[in-house]
Amino acid sequence: MDFSKFEYIISSKRMRKYVIACGNDTRKAMTLYRLNLRLSQEIFTVISCFEVALRNAIDREMANHWGSHWLRDLVMPGGVFFNEKRIEKSRKIIYKAYEGLMHKRKYSHEKLLAEMEFGV
Repeated sequence: MDFSKFEYIISSKRMRKYVIACGNDTRKAMTLYRLNLRLSQEIFTVISCFEVALRNAIDREMANHWGSHWLRDLVMPGGVFFNEKRIEKSRKIIYKAYEGLMHKRKYSHEKLLAEMEFGV
């Protein structure tokens, strides 16, 4: 593919930094962009696996302490985290995910846990 088409698809703003990094060699810039994509995919795979492993380790510890439905139970009215202002945003995210699963009649602790993002 010629650079003008590539740049049109990707955007000139995004490609500008690659062109500069490659000393205005557009062919090298396209190659660098593709290499960066491959590297990003590899890193994302590692991060995703780490996220799952960490989430599962946290889940095991929390389940040992709070019970098998700890994530749901702790954010419900009467739950330990229900009135905790420091985690209000996280509580709302968890509760919204729980409500969505209940609406679809697909709630399970594992599905609720899978809905959580790393930052929650």
